[in-house]
Amino acid sequence: MEKTAVRIQGRESVAMTTAEFGRLFAMWRARFEAIACRYVRSAAVAEDLVSDSFMSFWENRGRIPADANLQAYILIIVRNKCLDWLRAQSLHAKIEQEVYELRRRVLAADIRSLQAFNPEEIFSEEVAAIVRQSLDRLPELTRDVFIARRFEEMSYKEIAEKYGITVRRVEFELEKAVKQLRVALKDYLPVLLMLLSDNILRS
Repeated sequence: MEKTAVRIQGRESVAMTTAEFGRLFAMWRARFEAIACRYVRSAAVAEDLVSDSFMSFWENRGRIPADANLQAYILIIVRNKCLDWLRAQSLHAKIEQEVYELRRRVLAADIRSLQAFNPEEIFSEEVAAIVRQSLDRLPELTRDVFIARRFEEMSYKEIAEKYGITVRRVEFELEKAVKQLRVALKDYLPVLLMLLSDNILRS
């Protein structure tokens, strides 16, 4: 196959046949993979990065001066691809660390909360009064929907039919009620909402 040289900025670019490129790849691939593997610490990743580097060289050969040191040129591409990969891994590790730290803080807060938890407080008259007052301050429909769900154990569909509203509206009213109760009961464990009973409401 005949080589063709392209003139770029007054100079000829690299002229190379596919056969010559294949020989170049076979000659330097293993050495470049060994260098890449030293940094990315994965033979499979190194193989992919070196293959991508040779492909990049081939696709851009028309812009490479004919007198360029091809071995050095391709190795620079390998280096840059390794750097990009390592930076991406570093960012991924940073995100994982942030997620881990957030999870650790949540667990620590849960541990502190549970250690301070006194079951007797949940059934105290003070808590019962807070619950009753909070429910009294809710709009009538919100209060009725909450009581029907939490204390009468009606399904969303049953509540919707009883009050002539949609299931989505039932979900909205429940969410509104729970948010207000959470604010009122912020000094107590969230589990309190699951332990509320008719006895507390009527005590």
